[in-house]
Amino acid sequence: MTNKFHAALFAAISLAACTARASTELVDITPLTYNASVSDRVPAVLAATCPISIVQVSDQRFSKESISAEFPIAASAPEPWIDSGLDRLKSYGFTVQRSAQPVPNALNLNVRLIRAYTWYGQMRINGMVAFDIDVASANGQHTEKFRALGSKTNMWNGKDEHVTALNYAFNHAMHKVAQVLQEECARAKLTMR
Repeated sequence: MTNKFHAALFAAISLAACTARASTELVDITPLTYNASVSDRVPAVLAATCPISIVQVSDQRFSKESISAEFPIAASAPEPWIDSGLDRLKSYGFTVQRSAQPVPNALNLNVRLIRAYTWYGQMRINGMVAFDIDVASANGQHTEKFRALGSKTNMWNGKDEHVTALNYAFNHAMHKVAQVLQEECARAKLTMR
């Protein structure tokens, strides 16, 4: 009887120690900060851009606990990261503003982060981001979907390297977003003169 009791007690203490260690690892929050210089594409000012109004930015990921698909890396809230990254559209010639309400004579965007995670592959840290962006203008509203990958050499396996891989992916996505928004400006006839 005492051996069973000691075995059960040992198992309970071991489980509690593992749980405490796992929860302590997740408490270490990695800052999710945007870095525009992490890109292999240089933005070029596009012809026929128009005003952009960011109406809402939200985190719609299924799993919000970690930015790594392979082990827990807790990160700060992604909304400020996304909001800062959307300013990258200025480099493509867009005027970017924020407004809680739709703005007339602008493309009004509701940006939803669907995925943002990293994984390892061939001595690299790879990042993936996915956005659904509702675009509203005088022509109506529809949703555009954007998916992009980014990758960097895994130098030190630091948590900030995972953020860098996500920034590579984010900047690739912004290149695609800029091209689509340029087409939207032309369709909505909102081109700045």
